[in-house]
Amino acid sequence: MANRIVIGVLGTCDPSRIEGTIAASGIDRAQLRVLTAEDPTQAHEDSPISFVHVAQMASESLEEDIMRGTGVLSDFGGTSVPGMDVGGDGFSVFDHPEVVDYLRGIEIPSGDEEYFNEAIDDGRCVVVCTCDGSACDATVQALQKAGLANVRTY
Repeated sequence: MANRIVIGVLGTCDPSRIEGTIAASGIDRAQLRVLTAEDPTQAHEDSPISFVHVAQMASESLEEDIMRGTGVLSDFGGTSVPGMDVGGDGFSVFDHPEVVDYLRGIEIPSGDEEYFNEAIDDGRCVVVCTCDGSACDATVQALQKAGLANVRTY
């Protein structure tokens, strides 16, 4: 069976508390990433958990998106309407402009994507685990038991 993704929300982004939560869950730390909007700290760097500081990534990728398709010569994209022709999104860019897509590249339904992005914006952390086959059920149960909210498999 192909790899699947399990996602859940933690109410805290404190590295030491997350380490305790993950250690108690029994999940292999190599399977997961913790997405946070917090700035990197020494505690994040020293943690055995892999933290992904999505606010930095989002600003970099947004900068790329803003420049692509604007008709700048180095773009080779011709003339276009900024915000309308970028990536073929059409008018979808106007749906929820206040919600940054931190989960870009993870295939999940848009309603769920919006929920997880808002959780990150609200200062919570999103835990993303990879699993395979029947191991996904055990991963979901372990994350729920560890106190993660809205644990979903995709």
